[in-house]
Formats: sequence, structure tokens, C-alpha cells
Amino acid sequence: MLYMNEGDLSFVPSKSVFKDERALSFEYVPPSLPHREKQLKMLMNFFRYIAEGEGGLYQKALLIGDVGTGKTATSKLFGSILEELCRKRGEDFKFVYVNCYRERTLFLIGQRIMEALAPSLPTRGLSPQELLRMVVSLLKEKRFPTIIVLDEVHYFVKTAGQDALYNLLRILEGYYESEVRLGMLFISRSKNFIYELDDVVRSSLTRNIIDFVPYTSHQLMTILQERVKLAFKEGAISSEALEVIADNVGVDRGGRGDARLAIEILWRAGKIADMRGRGEVTPDDVREASSFIHPAIRIEDLKSLLVDEKVALLTIAKELKRGIAYTRMGAFKDRYRSECELWGLRAKKHTQLWKIIKNLERMGFVTTKTVSIGRGRTTLIGLPSIPAFLLEKEISKLLIEDIGGKGVEH
Repeated sequence: MLYMNEGDLSFVPSKSVFKDERALSFEYVPPSLPHREKQLKMLMNFFRYIAEGEGGLYQKALLIGDVGTGKTATSKLFGSILEELCRKRGEDFKFVYVNCYRERTLFLIGQRIMEALAPSLPTRGLSPQELLRMVVSLLKEKRFPTIIVLDEVHYFVKTAGQDALYNLLRILEGYYESEVRLGMLFISRSKNFIYELDDVVRSSLTRNIIDFVPYTSHQLMTILQERVKLAFKEGAISSEALEVIADNVGVDRGGRGDARLAIEILWRAGKIADMRGRGEVTPDDVREASSFIHPAIRIEDLKSLLVDEKVALLTIAKELKRGIAYTRMGAFKDRYRSECELWGLRAKKHTQLWKIIKNLERMGFVTTKTVSIGRGRTTLIGLPSIPAFLLEKEISKLLIEDIGGKGVEH
């Protein structure tokens, strides 16, 4: 792998690029969630009886989507919205969040719910069914509207079994729904666990499904811009640096569409900028941050490249080292010809050079995208997850080994 040396990270005390790092934590819920307005509206529609203070009802919804698609954040923002609506009516609203990866049994879930509803009441020595009856009694007595969220519910089903899930879904069995205002949100990364459930359990769980699809690069750009306003000082990070993150993670660009990953890269890039005392986050900081999360390019992979491919990759690295996210094809070709002269090589013509770029892209060394410039279109070339300055250093060493000392002074 290609790694930074500790000596390369010379910390210079300076003012941080961050205004509030907490806005980049996984637990932080922003005041708005771009591109999840549709899902929020669906939740408001399903649980209108709580939002508008109507009579009792018990409604359920299942939120499905890959990691980082906004399921948990949307549920928590929904809870905040309901809390504010209830507060204005003078009602005490309860939002109970349970992560089933940690609380995998019916007893632990019941205990967690009781701690949120009535922390002073003892729960030790009670059975799961007794805990659930206490929960319903409290909801019936206090009459406060309540939303219970079971995140990563598939872990609960895998550990406790579908009978335990059935008990939660039918928690009000034997009671009148009109006596309580309860809502349950179940969150899972996949629908696969649903198909292993009995028809009765599956029918009750899947009545209201809300899908969360992975984010595109354009959507991630919007999300990152909003987080930058909250977390970074003004002018501390350029749109080009954000573009590198959005393009590397966006599902339309071959990424996972994972907003959590994009925000983590953003945070790491800020920490790298702080360590170098620059007061500004660059596209290369983003590439370096990505290399901490994704496996970096291996030296063995670089060695396997042909000399012409190495020179092309070196040219790209030198162009991007100037602090830009992408280099245009035209600018790359001009610099490539100069690079070939420095190394005593004959430059490839356009068609051959284009094949080299596409081959480097297939192998994961570079990324490309076509954009409109004025009345025409051009290809932009970038690096996925390795700092340009580090790539330049390593390829230069390999070229010296391949063709001798030519170009070593450039």
C-alpha cells in the first residue's frame, strides 16, 4: 500500500478549519435533510394522528435502505419535528430510539423503552412480556404520544426470532388502540430478512414501507455543502474539494451513495488540513482522507503498469498537485507531451493516449467524467483515493528504475 510517512505530517499550531466538528459526527441530526423530504412527508402522513393531536391509534412503518442513505437521521429528525408540534400543544412527546445491534433481545428492548418512558420504575426481575405490559399501561395512563424506533431490526430478528418481533408488532393486543397514541418505526438495511418471516408477521411489518435509495453525486454535493456551513469556517473548504468526495462516493459514479462515508471523508480531510496548519482543505486532503478509509493503491499495482501508463499517471498527479479536483483532457495532453520530453520518451498520439487513460480508469487508478464547457464538451480526469503528491513521488521512483535517471530533476 501507499502510506504517508509520519514525518510528512508536520503539525504547525494554527487556527482550525472547523467551526463545530460535532456537525460531522454520526450522531448529529441536522435541522434539514436534503433529498429526504419525500420520506419525511410519508412519515408525517402515516403518523398524522400524532402530528395533529388526534385520537389514539397504533401505526407502524418499515424504513429500508443501504448504510448511509439517511434512514436513522430521517427518523430522528421526524421525532424532533413531532416533539416541537406536541410542545406547541402543551403535550409531552416521547421519542424512544433503540439500536437492535446492541439490544438484541426482547427483554433488553423492553427495558430500554421503560428507561425512556419511566426511568424511576424498576425493571429487574421482570419477564419481557411483563415489561411490554408495563409499557402499554404507561402509555394508556399518561396518554403521551410516543414513537419507538427499532434500528437494525434484522439483528433483533436473527437473535431473538420472529416470535419476539411478533410480540412487539402486536404490543397492543388485548387493548383498545384508541386508548394510546403509539407509533413504531422499524429500520433495516435490506428487505431480505422479511422473506423469512411468517405471512402474519410479514403482513403486519410491511404495511407501510419507505424506501431510501443511495445518493447520487449531485445529491451528496448538496448534503456536503449543508454540512460545511454547519461545521467549517467560511472559506475553509473549496467546492472542488467537495466535488472530489461527491464524485467518489456518488452511486451514479460507481460509489456506494453513502452519505455517512462522504461526511467521514469530509471530517478526515479537515483533520489533515489542521495537522498541516494550512487553514484550508484541498482536493489532495480529500484524496488522502479517502485513502485512510479505502485500501490505497498498492506499489505492486503501480509496478505492473507499462512505462507509457506510468508517465500518463505521473502527468495527472502533477496537474492535480496544483490544488485542483480535475484536469481537463486538453491541459493534460499539453503537460503529458512536456513530461515525455523530460523522460526522453516519444509522446503517444491522441487515440493511443485516450486508450491509456481508459485503461487506467478500468484499473481504478483514475476517474473520468464528461462535462459541458461553453458550447462543447470535454473530459475531466481525476484521482480516486490517493494524494497527488504521494502518487507523483512513487511513480517518479518507478520510472527512474525503468528508464534510468532521466527526468529526475524535473
